[in-house]
Amino acid sequence: MTAAIYGHRGAAGEAPENTIEAFIHALAAGVAGFETDIAVTADLVPVLHHNPDLPDGRLIKNLRHAELPAAIPTLEDALAKFPTTHWLLEIKTYPPNPERSHPPAMMAAQTLAAINASKIPHHLITIMAFDWRVLTEIQFLAPHLQRACLTSPKTEAARQLWWNTETARTPQAVAATGATAWAPEHSTLTSQQIRQAQSLNLKTYTWTINTNQAFTRLNPLADIIITDVPSRFCRG
Repeated sequence: MTAAIYGHRGAAGEAPENTIEAFIHALAAGVAGFETDIAVTADLVPVLHHNPDLPDGRLIKNLRHAELPAAIPTLEDALAKFPTTHWLLEIKTYPPNPERSHPPAMMAAQTLAAINASKIPHHLITIMAFDWRVLTEIQFLAPHLQRACLTSPKTEAARQLWWNTETARTPQAVAATGATAWAPEHSTLTSQQIRQAQSLNLKTYTWTINTNQAFTRLNPLADIIITDVPSRFCRG
């Protein structure tokens, strides 16, 4: 087995992240899919942006879509431009600082509305989140959509806050949510954990792999490798 290569924020190391330009670049490099981040504006438009705020510090949740820089695409437009590519959509909320985004239920509902408006087939969408309340909302609204639980050492250390569970082993905690995949940060991911995930019928989507050493270690084990530099790892 070798992993499928997905472009992180399009191709964040090779083009302006989360822009149409980045997605075009990643597709030309040969990626199997895209990973991107979702924020929602004051007038409830889901847009592609990693941070909750703009470089000037203004929160996207407090700005109308028309106030954003033109280079920030809406989710609906981006999906409609690439309707045959698989997307990993990370819905961004912040349990330690909930004022930085809309509540999970609203984020989930508006994201689903944009997906439906784009007409993209639902089998090409996987919803991801560090805040697992988002995935619970998605499961309620659209139980057929694939869901992946994001984790990092920070969220594992505060799992009650981010996951609403104290389950000791991370793969078991992910499986208990009914998600189809686990998306761990790569640096602490072990082959034993991947085998545990596989035994629970979970796929493994790992991020953000940018070095040859990390790629060589995890390419035979993971289902998806998410990278800022798809041109480095895509073959042919």
